[in-house]
Amino acid sequence: MKEAMVTLYVVPDCPLCERARVWLTRHGITYVERDVSRNFGALRDMYMLTKQRLVPVLAVEKHALVRPTANELADFFLKESSS
Repeated sequence: MKEAMVTLYVVPDCPLCERARVWLTRHGITYVERDVSRNFGALRDMYMLTKQRLVPVLAVEKHALVRPTANELADFFLKESSS
């Protein structure tokens, strides 16, 4: 089974974005990072998915978490892996 692509939408110097990066790395989750401050296409994609502009946003396929906590990340990936 193909693993779903994880996208992390961020802006530079964002402490919440850094926490999300650290959590994903610690848990061995591979992700693609998109800087919405420098990439209008990334900002547009994030907005189309979430209808908002707050970061970080973690997206897997059509599911997204806006400013997720460590507990929300754990719940999300636990749910995703058991589906």
